[in-house]
Amino acid sequence: MASAASHPLPGFPTPLQLTKERCPGSFSVYGLDQIRKKINEEEIKSTGVVINSFRELEALYIESFEQITGKKVWTVGPMCLCNQDINAMAARGNKASMDEAQCLQWLDSMKPGSVTFVSFGSLACTAPQQLVELGLGLEASKKPFVWVIKAGDKFPQVEEWLAEGFEERVKDRGLIIRGWAPQVLILWHKAIGGFMTHCGWNSTIEGICAGVPMITWPHFAEQFVNERLVVDVLKTGVEIGVKAVTQWGQEQKEVTVTRDAVEAAVSKLLDEGEAAEEMRMRAKEFGVKARKALQEGGSSYNNINLLIQKMGNQAKTSG
Repeated sequence: MASAASHPLPGFPTPLQLTKERCPGSFSVYGLDQIRKKINEEEIKSTGVVINSFRELEALYIESFEQITGKKVWTVGPMCLCNQDINAMAARGNKASMDEAQCLQWLDSMKPGSVTFVSFGSLACTAPQQLVELGLGLEASKKPFVWVIKAGDKFPQVEEWLAEGFEERVKDRGLIIRGWAPQVLILWHKAIGGFMTHCGWNSTIEGICAGVPMITWPHFAEQFVNERLVVDVLKTGVEIGVKAVTQWGQEQKEVTVTRDAVEAAVSKLLDEGEAAEEMRMRAKEFGVKARKALQEGGSSYNNINLLIQKMGNQAKTSG
């Protein structure tokens, strides 16, 4: 079978090519077309765009967007850095299904930079057979890991597999969290050496802020574009090899990523070689830049003040 052809996506200041199967528009959600139409209508009326990013991360793309659309872009992020209180970080998004003290105690017992954190966000619901394959790949890597498992109504099947011996086999180096996890708190721990992620923007920016290199496993929407940013532009990650979109809301029928691919990606990310070390250094540098952006005088700090002034002037004019 011939490999799928890549197609260039126009309008980007750097080359971007995706196969048809990876393109953002190839995922379907009931009613999404109407939502897109409404978003487009409101965007046309707007005078600018506020985004959860920082200029140093993607300056070329921000400038290109402003030139093409004629609209101002205010980067005001990363928003995950706005509140660094440990309790707020632990509870961000939802109540964690594992006590954060227990989680931190386990991480404290691991060597710095040795643990892979695996989490696919709140929307992705991975099929049981794929979760089993992922688990076997993590086991084969012989590296420590924290694995957040969500399987929705299919979870009992995964739980049964875990109890059949997997959890016992990896008990000394694997922490399994069922349901919600304190992701930001985990990512910022010194033991974390890599982040296997679905490449949703919130998770991507959280990984960048933590200065952690990533294993990219996109599922749908813009996640395949975010993967290209991480792997090709920032050069702070390795792709696991997902070939096509997982249709959100539809049951996944087969394994798309093998245990061998999981093992290889984890080994590559945590390798002691020069390439892996350079990747880790770049990731750390972007983490520093992210924090500086929100400090007084930083790009996002200044943008927030400019945005407040802009909104205040508009309120006076309209009043």
